[in-house]
Amino acid sequence: MSGARTMRAASWAAFLLLAPLAAWAQAPGYRLEVAPGAQEETVVSWARERCEEWDLPDAPLRAFRDDKGEVVAFASHYRSRPLIGADLSSIRKSCAVSFEAKNSADPSAFSDKSWIAATWTGDGRHVEALIHAEYHADKHPGACRFKDAMSCWYNVVTAARSDDGGRSFRTDEPRPLVAAPPYRQDVDQGRHRGFFNPSNIVEKDGAWYALIATTGGEGQKSGVCLFRSTDIKDPTAWRAFDGQDFTIPAVDPYRDDLSQARPCRTLRELPTTVGSVTRHEASGRWVALFHLGPDPRRNIAGGRVAYSWSDDLIHWSPLQTLLVHPTMWSKDCSDQVRYGYGAMADPQSRSRNFETTGDTAYLFMARMHVTGCKLGPDRDLVRLKLRFVKEGS
Repeated sequence: MSGARTMRAASWAAFLLLAPLAAWAQAPGYRLEVAPGAQEETVVSWARERCEEWDLPDAPLRAFRDDKGEVVAFASHYRSRPLIGADLSSIRKSCAVSFEAKNSADPSAFSDKSWIAATWTGDGRHVEALIHAEYHADKHPGACRFKDAMSCWYNVVTAARSDDGGRSFRTDEPRPLVAAPPYRQDVDQGRHRGFFNPSNIVEKDGAWYALIATTGGEGQKSGVCLFRSTDIKDPTAWRAFDGQDFTIPAVDPYRDDLSQARPCRTLRELPTTVGSVTRHEASGRWVALFHLGPDPRRNIAGGRVAYSWSDDLIHWSPLQTLLVHPTMWSKDCSDQVRYGYGAMADPQSRSRNFETTGDTAYLFMARMHVTGCKLGPDRDLVRLKLRFVKEGS
């Protein structure tokens, strides 16, 4: 570890579902756990390294190796700045802005506030990105009759590309949609609506996949849908899973015929936005990671990190708890810190896009300092070592 990296002294302790659940439980497999003696390590310190006040980790870590052999990563706010280093263990903040939306008051522009939510590259120079695009109607006069942000929040997923290894991204106009609700932003909407927070992109059998959450409405169930592209360089090639196949293209609610819109099939067992999905090499299975809020049914007051297994990205196992700690949804005003935006990555991954893990990996997450029971900009990017353990050993 670099001498500039800090550590917290406290140690952390903490088959397809088409077959019957009992068969899954009996099948040989692995569990994921915090590595013995693991200590939380600060990757990027807001106090020491921020480029401006609201320069902070506000999305799960996404990383790739560029054509020069450097690692380029994103875990930024709506003004997206890269983290660059020789490897995933030494990434450091660059103050150059790679991507930023236009603060547009026009919801049909899909360019109010935007986050780089996922990246994928085949050669390290040409990089495709999925963009989490928020429209905050409460910030634009006359666009929402409510005053709170959640009641006025409208969201879609768009796409962008880079030809310089992620140092800058551009997008077509109008911005190409990957996932969008079958309705427009509404002054009376009263809740956050749309498609949100893509997972990282993974390649499987010559196609590319991402998990995208939706709050539902107008015939669409809330949950997580699986999207597939057979041409990663074409943002219009993404299709959502309909329960049988990947047949559902995005319909632009401002430019297309909404009668052509169809709901995607939400995936059983996946409750909310997916922080990351990676393939564990030893088992050959995919593992999805989640940061979740309080769960009184499990006597979890502050929140937890959980994970789920899959053989095919469609059928997932019931959630298992990785660790319990206060998350960004905790209501406990005695919290000193809370956590969110967890994503797993293995610095030694043989994938250029960190799509795979060996038997050890790291949980990257945002550590949010609490002041007066509220979260502000003081957030650090931290990591915690994990390991996969074969059941029965």
